[in-house]
Amino acid sequence: MLSPKILIQTRRKIKQRATFGSFLLVVLIFGLFFEAYMHNFNLVYIVLFFVFSFALFASPFALRNLVLLQTTLVKGQRIFAKEEGSLHFELYANKSFASYALNLKCHDQTVFLSELPPHQKTIVKLPFTPNKRGETDIKGCTLDTIFPIATIRFVLPVETSMSVMVYPMPKGESLESFLAKQTGRFGEESDFDGILPDAGRTHASRIHWPSVAKGNSAIKKFTHEIPLERLTFDFVRAGESDEERLSQLTLWILQCEAQKLDFAVQMPSQTLYSQRNSIDAILTTLAAY
Repeated sequence: MLSPKILIQTRRKIKQRATFGSFLLVVLIFGLFFEAYMHNFNLVYIVLFFVFSFALFASPFALRNLVLLQTTLVKGQRIFAKEEGSLHFELYANKSFASYALNLKCHDQTVFLSELPPHQKTIVKLPFTPNKRGETDIKGCTLDTIFPIATIRFVLPVETSMSVMVYPMPKGESLESFLAKQTGRFGEESDFDGILPDAGRTHASRIHWPSVAKGNSAIKKFTHEIPLERLTFDFVRAGESDEERLSQLTLWILQCEAQKLDFAVQMPSQTLYSQRNSIDAILTTLAAY
């Protein structure tokens, strides 16, 4: 059973907003009053009584629907600037009965939840497209409902202070194209030490063209090849402006992560190593630059 203290606290937080149903209710009540005044029909008074009853009962039912709801922002997928992502909210009804017809609104986006079961955590994904990188405050979020009847909208603010880290937008030259331009990736010609069968897509500098001319696809084998573990990205050389550099580095980092390649990022004041720092920690450093 809900205590009066909890009900009063929740009622103080709830704000009321008019709906189209509110306009229809006013028109209906005005029409019934006018009809009762003009003709004094008992049936009109009975209908007017039921209309008032429905309107008055909406408030306690809505209060019961919104009481003891907890909303928490949880870690979800990575969010990048100017790319559509999603905010993950955990909704929890800490009560013995369900809540119905809830709208979670945040940053001009709305997600409808038909039912929130009691004592059960529900993850809701809300579309989110940030305009800039860095730590972004998530505020102004609300839960609202027009349950049980649409004569008024009841709005419950989400008071939890929340923020998310928005990473730079991944954009620029691909990692494959960058590696193809690196001199000495496959060693010097003096290190050439035979040929190997071509297993697939290979850079042109490594193809053994005499074998290709004979109809056999083969690649050069070098005694000394520069290992990819020494792959280093230079912030200064990554682009023309800081935003271009951050976007380019973000793209390379994500592609290295997908290919499970170790790398280092040479920033103006520090060097970030993938073997020492997590990918999220490196991306956070770029986002906060």
